[in-house]
Amino acid sequence: MAPRSPSAACPCGSGRTFKRCCLRLHQGQPATTAEALMRSRYAAYVVGAVDYIIATTDPEGPLARADREIWATEIRLFSAHTRFEKLEIREATTLDQDHAEVLFFAKLSRDGEDVSFSERSSFVRRAGRWLYESGQVTPHAT
Repeated sequence: MAPRSPSAACPCGSGRTFKRCCLRLHQGQPATTAEALMRSRYAAYVVGAVDYIIATTDPEGPLARADREIWATEIRLFSAHTRFEKLEIREATTLDQDHAEVLFFAKLSRDGEDVSFSERSSFVRRAGRWLYESGQVTPHAT
């Protein structure tokens, strides 16, 4: 994966530059909302920021993996073999101060095949930081 220029458009689709949007979060600034975390995680998959994806997954959630090395390899392979074409945030709902949901659509392809999907993601805030907890995926019909 080629490095992304900080002055390039952010892959999350916000309309801002990468350095003024998701790069700040990848470098350690906490996301202020679940939607911002969702966007930054999508951008992390695009640029191959594997450690960020792992660090922003709820360690108490169902997707956390004990073997971080295998988990990191799986993320790297997914990112390397997937073309990330577009992210659309369709709904962002704050349920209470520590729980939120984001409904999004990701347009993706792998080996020329459309693998786009929608997901309703659940987020939890622990120790003041938003984390991705889990998601309910709906495959995109072509």
